[in-house]
Amino acid sequence: MRMRRVLRSVSTFLTQLGAALLKAVVTSMVLGIVLVSIMHQMGVPVPSAAELLRGVERLAHVLS
Repeated sequence: MRMRRVLRSVSTFLTQLGAALLKAVVTSMVLGIVLVSIMHQMGVPVPSAAELLRGVERLAHVLS
């Protein structure tokens, strides 16, 4: 009986953690799209997705 309670509480925790992670990812993506759109409308040069990924890759290489 006790094992079921522990398993249920762990399952609930993991479900809530997954939901929070999904919300954070979706919110970050929406915020990023909105900011890039606003910057583009203001005439700020916005790098392409490939350039951004190259920059992240270089940063990860430096930090490792």
